[in-house]
Amino acid sequence: MGSPSRNIPGIVGMIVILYGLFFPNLSSGWGIQIQERIQDSLAFEDSGRLLLSAFSYVCRSSILFIFIYIGSTLIATQLTRIWKRIRFSYAFITLTLMFVLSLNILYKEHYAYVPHFLTLALLLLYRVYIPTRKDFYLSFSVLSLFTVIAFQCLSLINSLTIFHFGTDDLAISLKITDRYLSQNELLTTLFLALCIVMVIISIIYTILMTLYNKQLTTLKEYQKQELELKRTRFALIESKVYQEIHSLVHDLKTPLVSVEGLLSLIQMKYPYEKDPKLKDYLNRVDGSVQKMSDMISEILYEDIKRTISVTELMDYVTSHLALDEQLIDMQLEIEEDLPPIQVNKIRFSRAISNILENSIVSFQGKQGKIRISVSSHLTGVLFEVWDNGSGISQEDLQAIWEEGFSTKDSTGLGLTFVKRVVDYHGGSIAVSSALGSHTKIDIYIPSQRGNDHDFNRGG
Repeated sequence: MGSPSRNIPGIVGMIVILYGLFFPNLSSGWGIQIQERIQDSLAFEDSGRLLLSAFSYVCRSSILFIFIYIGSTLIATQLTRIWKRIRFSYAFITLTLMFVLSLNILYKEHYAYVPHFLTLALLLLYRVYIPTRKDFYLSFSVLSLFTVIAFQCLSLINSLTIFHFGTDDLAISLKITDRYLSQNELLTTLFLALCIVMVIISIIYTILMTLYNKQLTTLKEYQKQELELKRTRFALIESKVYQEIHSLVHDLKTPLVSVEGLLSLIQMKYPYEKDPKLKDYLNRVDGSVQKMSDMISEILYEDIKRTISVTELMDYVTSHLALDEQLIDMQLEIEEDLPPIQVNKIRFSRAISNILENSIVSFQGKQGKIRISVSSHLTGVLFEVWDNGSGISQEDLQAIWEEGFSTKDSTGLGLTFVKRVVDYHGGSIAVSSALGSHTKIDIYIPSQRGNDHDFNRGG
């Protein structure tokens, strides 16, 4: 049935319909007054009183039926939401005619159906051009008002009686009196003109709403294109920066090779083995150079992987996070006896860091909690990152992996990079979030070659 807010149109529609069904009783005094004025106009042969009675009749009938039309619109909308197979037009026609029939049964007024057929046809035509936005009910109600008034005016034209217009008691009395006082000229001329005016106003209103909607659509398209252009510009800048960094990192290998060569030369020419301190220093320098060379290789070539423990990986990740000025409570839980994983340490660490940095940004400078849990799962290791930040809307969740997508004026490449790294390691990633509540990202990495797991496939 959906959330309670989605049922509001149906509930309001039922209330409006009930008020409409009771309206003849509630306005019975108004009906008696119209009848008395008709009798007075006959007694005094006063066209002015007849005219007042006619206007009063049109007002009362229009108010009565506008309740029926607005209520039917709301209920038909609710029904089409619940049962997708029901079309709005069929539900709207059926409900409106059913409630008009109910009025005839309840009050035996003999309200004519032909004006309602024409009103429904015109309203459904207008609906084609009225955009389904949050102000749809207001726009459709205004159009319903103009259209109902227009066709209620036709109920007082005597020549249309043979087409079943104006068959209720008050309309018949007004038309008989008009025939007696003005030979059908007064009400026919006046209310035909009023009908035409109302129809023209409703057409103009529909045209204005259509043009307004086109302007809004164009503006949204323009804003969307501008956003896409901005993302592309960011991506291009990011790509250029990445290329520059890649070139700089690559250039670092040349002096490292020279240092390695010089170290070998020192070890060959000098009897360093006799000096324990010198030997220790040279071994440390050699180890650091080798470590730096490995890191550069991992940055440059994503297919280079090494076997490391989860603890070493997470120590490396957390040591590079800047949390000094943040009010963040970060908890890290690593299951004991986890199997080692084979990853590109630099790139995989960067992927985990991207997720943590997104969590930190989601706090918007406020206090927040981050929980990182690493545990064994199936034949691999599961990294779970949870935060109680601002969360992600369900609409944005569908687009977060797209390159350039961002809601925070960033490059929109961070999560794309994360997914690419996880995919390259034969793993899988899943995200769940509730706007204003939390976000949880799960990354699964197989510990053995070929034992990949896809969250989307379950298991």
